Amino acid sequence: MLLSIIELQPKNSTGVDMEVSLWLVYATFPILLAITILIRMFMSSPQKKWPNGPKKLPIIGNLHQLGDENLHHVSLTKLAEVHGGVMTIWIGSWRPIIVISDIDKAWEVLVTKSSDYGARDFPEITKILTASCHTILSSDPGAFWQTLRKGLQSGALGPLNIAAQSQFHERDMKQLIQIMKDEATRNNNIVKPMEHIKQNIVRLLSRIIFGQTFDDDKFVESMLFEIYDVIRIDGFARLAEAFYYAKYLPSHMKAVREANLLKLRVEKLVRPFLSSSPPTNTYLYFLLSQNFPEEIIISCIFELYSLTVDSTSTTITWALAYLIHEQAIQEKLYQEIRKTLNDVDLVRIEDVSKLKYLQAVVKETMRMKPIAPFAIPHKTAKDTTLMGTKVAKGTSIMVNLYALHHNPDIWTEPYKFIPERFMQGEDGSATNKAMEKSFLPFGAGMRICAGMDLGKLHIGFVLANLVNAFRWSCVEEGKFPDLSDELSSFVLLMKTPLKAKISPLENLRCYPVSR
Repeated sequence: MLLSIIELQPKNSTGVDMEVSLWLVYATFPILLAITILIRMFMSSPQKKWPNGPKKLPIIGNLHQLGDENLHHVSLTKLAEVHGGVMTIWIGSWRPIIVISDIDKAWEVLVTKSSDYGARDFPEITKILTASCHTILSSDPGAFWQTLRKGLQSGALGPLNIAAQSQFHERDMKQLIQIMKDEATRNNNIVKPMEHIKQNIVRLLSRIIFGQTFDDDKFVESMLFEIYDVIRIDGFARLAEAFYYAKYLPSHMKAVREANLLKLRVEKLVRPFLSSSPPTNTYLYFLLSQNFPEEIIISCIFELYSLTVDSTSTTITWALAYLIHEQAIQEKLYQEIRKTLNDVDLVRIEDVSKLKYLQAVVKETMRMKPIAPFAIPHKTAKDTTLMGTKVAKGTSIMVNLYALHHNPDIWTEPYKFIPERFMQGEDGSATNKAMEKSFLPFGAGMRICAGMDLGKLHIGFVLANLVNAFRWSCVEEGKFPDLSDELSSFVLLMKTPLKAKISPLENLRCYPVSR
């Protein structure tokens, strides 16, 4: 349409005429763009029947009802109370998403019919960093996906290999504790634990990927920078999901360029390892053994970092923040460690499973602040049904885990941090069964998180040692850590990074509880 307007100008226009014509073109272009969007909206297929949901507005859909941009999971939980456990939300005028907030329907999507709903739904920009969706997270179910997942879980993340890493994990933990002691000494007993924990996790993953001899601080720092950049770029990508023509905006095109530059930097960072001869129990060995193209190998390696580092470190710091708020719970956890393991300086990997209250604290943290409150975006792989209603192939599905974790019919005082709710024992009661079914921090079914077991183990291991080594308290008396969150990509991050005062417990085996 724009070209047609230009062609209609007189061939022999004066300079003034041309300036006026060009001004008219630029002035009318936004109007023409809006008309095109409206035409696309009203010409979209009216035959599809979507589940009920809040009334949408032209162009923006339901975006105005999602509240604060960082609290979509909370807004959708409140909307579900009005419109039901299955509702349609329009992200812009052209992108409908079915949101599931009911446990039975979530179970059907994630477990009972997981193959029907197992396809992925990501922004177009995702292809740049995933070798055109050739990673475990981004690829649809099939032979390639099964090969990748099996290779990771039975090899690098297999129980025997994780057990073989124990001495290295414990060495890293001693180093982490010492680093925090040094920071506290320099800074009036105040620490910012997040970055130290992230570095600890990058080292753990690097040994799993490249081998137990990995020791490269420069690589750790560089990888942390690239992970941060993924989150930053993802924010721009989400705009194009809501508004089709946003992909032509300078901000989005800039994000595409930066994603390509990020890809080049990651390739430069990882490529030197590809010419090595990695041990047979590493993820790199498996990837090389499949004769995958270099682009896929590097993308699969970077995926492991980008999915694990922020999610694990954030869960640990959420737990520490809650323990600062709830000193009685922190004391109870500390006393469990002392009574179960006696006077130990370091909680070992093999001891984590013995600490039942620790497991309850970890679970309650993940219930309150699920790592990915919307799980990972799903899409129907074929025409299917949901509770008997037809759902077309290609339909976007979002399971609101936050809503499931805060359902007052399942969880007593759902917005209160109560680890004891997970200490009721396996009595087979209806309440316990309902809680077990509704607790899905890692998803469920065929697309459950591949690194779930390692994640739970490492979160418990780090948290137990940080509570065993230090008393955690407010930086200023009575000024508790901020528990508000922000949703970056699909990970629920702390809006205000945790700062805390720590007191080494080497010579103090109990401390008074602040009420």
